[in-house]
Amino acid sequence: MALAALLLAACGGDWTAGSPHADGAIFDRSFRYYYVMDCRYDSFGLYDCGYEEPVSPAYTASLRIDSDGFASLNLDGGYNFYYTEREYDLRHDDYGSYYSFYENDWDLSLYRDGSQLIFWDTRENTATVYLYDLEY
Repeated sequence: MALAALLLAACGGDWTAGSPHADGAIFDRSFRYYYVMDCRYDSFGLYDCGYEEPVSPAYTASLRIDSDGFASLNLDGGYNFYYTEREYDLRHDDYGSYYSFYENDWDLSLYRDGSQLIFWDTRENTATVYLYDLEY
């Protein structure tokens, strides 16, 4: 028992270091995207996509969602967006689960595994897809 107490003391008071739940976050991740392609879309999904082009330097996205539902999204290191719980959803499709954020004329889908980031222009029915890796 004395050994256990010594180990506890040696670890210090921060038992949750490294856990996103430690500071109230339920999701806290950053992603890098190395490829981009433009597409059109309709109610059936993406179509008429161009070639995947390399992005240099990589496009970055960081998302943090606090336990109270408040979300902060940083795009490419300089564009910060803040959302309440009513301004985004957690959705699922054939590619996995993703967070969907909506503004006036565009939506943004950020997959939880970091595989894709999609900007949907709802006025023009076009989409810009950022990819972590090539799709073939």
